[in-house]
Amino acid sequence: MKIIIIGGGPAGYMGAIRASQLGMSVTLIEKDELGGTCLNRGCVPTKALLQAASVYSEVTKEAAEWGIETGVTNVDTAKLYDKKINIVEQLRKGVKFLMDSNKIEVISGTAQVVADGKVKIKENGQEIDADKILVCTGSVAARLPIPGIEYALSSDDVLSAPVEAKKIAIIGGGVIGVELALFFAKMGSEVTIYEYMSALVAMMDTDISKQLLMQVKRFGVKVQLQAAVKEIRKNEAGFEVEALIKEKPGTACFDKVIACTGRKPFLGDVFAEGVTPNENIRLAGDAAGGIQLAHFASAQAVNIVEEWAGRKPQYNMNVVPQCIYTAPEAASVGLREQDCKEPVKIGMYRINGNAKSLILGENSGFVKTIFSEATGRLLGAHIVAPHATDMIGELAVAVANGLTQPQIASVIHPHPTVCESIGESVNW
Repeated sequence: MKIIIIGGGPAGYMGAIRASQLGMSVTLIEKDELGGTCLNRGCVPTKALLQAASVYSEVTKEAAEWGIETGVTNVDTAKLYDKKINIVEQLRKGVKFLMDSNKIEVISGTAQVVADGKVKIKENGQEIDADKILVCTGSVAARLPIPGIEYALSSDDVLSAPVEAKKIAIIGGGVIGVELALFFAKMGSEVTIYEYMSALVAMMDTDISKQLLMQVKRFGVKVQLQAAVKEIRKNEAGFEVEALIKEKPGTACFDKVIACTGRKPFLGDVFAEGVTPNENIRLAGDAAGGIQLAHFASAQAVNIVEEWAGRKPQYNMNVVPQCIYTAPEAASVGLREQDCKEPVKIGMYRINGNAKSLILGENSGFVKTIFSEATGRLLGAHIVAPHATDMIGELAVAVANGLTQPQIASVIHPHPTVCESIGESVNW
């Protein structure tokens, strides 16, 4: 079977690898760099910057708590971004190695599906035939129709070059907005988040939203909830942001404005006129809409390829961990408490009693587990704690396999670790 994959992000390259493993002949077409948004303009560079901010915060603030005197600390932002670039390039080479070792043909160019089973490379007119076509063209930053929004930087802009500013406005309090707010706040900028909803990261469990609001404020971030930005104006000093905050008008001045109002699927003209997705032409990842997470995209693409190969899909797409790289981290899987439609039992353990969390300088956070009252099975889990993004995998396995409270409680967790908080949250 011959398969063409358009787009070399997490969905594209993971789908390509699995297709090759299943004996398919695979051609992957990428118009930019392998790795897609996640590796080049999203997950990886964001986390690299957050790591740099954490190191800076530890040296300038937290070291003193341990009696370590560091003196004056300067930040060379050019070197900081060079480090980020080096990490991205190393991982990009790793993706290229995987393509080569799995004998996947990689073509650089802009692809268009011109008919069922036929793709054209726009740059040279080359046409390639295939039995199946998988479109993984990702997403682009969404722009709200706000007058003056053209003055705002996107997350792509922030990740591509250093932003020097003392006062920064971030429009949008979702995952990207909160992570960038913490980066700039830790690096010494005054940051204000404007969030239209009544909570930060409103897609998460309400306890996570409340906890993260307290956490970002701890780093000096000012948060305006129920804030509708009406206009951005450029002036001699920088930019004015006019907003209705809980229906009360207000204006504030900033050096830079960053729009973090989500991302939308990008298809461009990948489909020629009259061509639409069908059983042999599928969409995966951000391009398909829905959950915009790299690991979800990869799993979705792999499942599609396995269906084409006549196999049972590998991944359970109903259990998808979500992670936020805040300080401390937040992570979630399964049902939120506010979504439960049956009686539940809640396990809640506060990390101020966890030895490893206190050693790491964190005393505010929790592990929350939600169990069905009728069956005892774990329905959802929500964490705000150091290493939460690493810990959530254990609870994802538990949710996916319908483990009960006694089954999870029977597991011995090592001490002292943050993950033993999981055991505490189910030890009733």
